[in-house]
Amino acid sequence: MGGIRIVDSNNEIKNEYTAKLADCSIEVLVSDFNRDQPSTAWVSARGRFLAALRQAFLDSEVDCSSFISEKGMSLQHQIRLEENIIFQVKDN
Repeated sequence: MGGIRIVDSNNEIKNEYTAKLADCSIEVLVSDFNRDQPSTAWVSARGRFLAALRQAFLDSEVDCSSFISEKGMSLQHQIRLEENIIFQVKDN
């Protein structure tokens, strides 16, 4: 699975996952991402979850530029938090 692509980056994501993820700590967001990352299945609910997860990362004060761009979010590798930066773990 390569990642998610944002179609309309001018709008914030609002769906059933947005409020739940907005209240999560950055550690929980990283854990949620890593739990989902190995999946290769694709359903619309997963797409909404990942879009809300991306928005929660962007709303945090953590540097997520290693796996999030204005066009989407990479799902190629798991991630880890070091201080205030999230890195992709490419040596799995």
